[in-house]
Amino acid sequence: MIDCLSVVMPKANFKKVGLSLSKVIYFIPGTMCNEKLWQPAWQLLQQQSVECNCDYQLIHLVIPSSGSMDEVVANLANKITHDNAILVGFSLGGYIASAIALKLGNKLRHLLIVSNFPQNLPAAEVKQRNRTVNWIKQRGYSGIPDKRIDDLLHPNIKAFSLSRYQDIKNIITVMDQELGGNVLLHQIEVSLLRPDLLPLLANLTLPITFLVGDKDNLVDLVALRAELTQAPITAENITIEDVANTGHMLPLESPEALAKVLANLIIN
Repeated sequence: MIDCLSVVMPKANFKKVGLSLSKVIYFIPGTMCNEKLWQPAWQLLQQQSVECNCDYQLIHLVIPSSGSMDEVVANLANKITHDNAILVGFSLGGYIASAIALKLGNKLRHLLIVSNFPQNLPAAEVKQRNRTVNWIKQRGYSGIPDKRIDDLLHPNIKAFSLSRYQDIKNIITVMDQELGGNVLLHQIEVSLLRPDLLPLLANLTLPITFLVGDKDNLVDLVALRAELTQAPITAENITIEDVANTGHMLPLESPEALAKVLANLIIN
């Protein structure tokens, strides 16, 4: 199994005259996602305007298909070989990225958590995921259902653009087919019992950004904001950016918003 896919994007250009930068950004995908998740934002990043040369490298990290959560975190942390790197994680990858940030301390430059609230799962969600695991083990996995795809997207996405909905649905389906049922089982089981990392993240000096869709069914923006304002969390290092007209699959639904944040992180 390939552990790490490196994608090098030379001389991306951004609106800041006379600045030459070299940044490394690591990306960790979510459940049943691969590098196809990031490609729309990567392409937009390349197309940014041209007034300064900013050399950067984009590295996609594959979530290991075996091992405990601690082992997965340790495996991926060992692949982050550049100091002062930017780490981006989506959904399950956001939780893993948070755990890596705690392991590496302030070795990182910035942590960007997309469509994730790095806390323990509610009991009802754990129960539902266990039912899913048992179903797959007993009957096999026949692919992600259309209803599940729709639940991951903005409720009005078909009204916004039916063609874009179909494109996003196709990407999700292809990623799901490429990874398969065994990967899904491991990703569900490895993430069932996990501690709340938010209070620990707030103790870092590392800048952390949460990027969340305003209609994300899996991330409670109100609860996230509330927790960041309650003692003992001071969270001066944490900011939240919500993206309008976007569900859980933010990198596919709103790659423009993700590319904009990435561009700012590269420049600043």
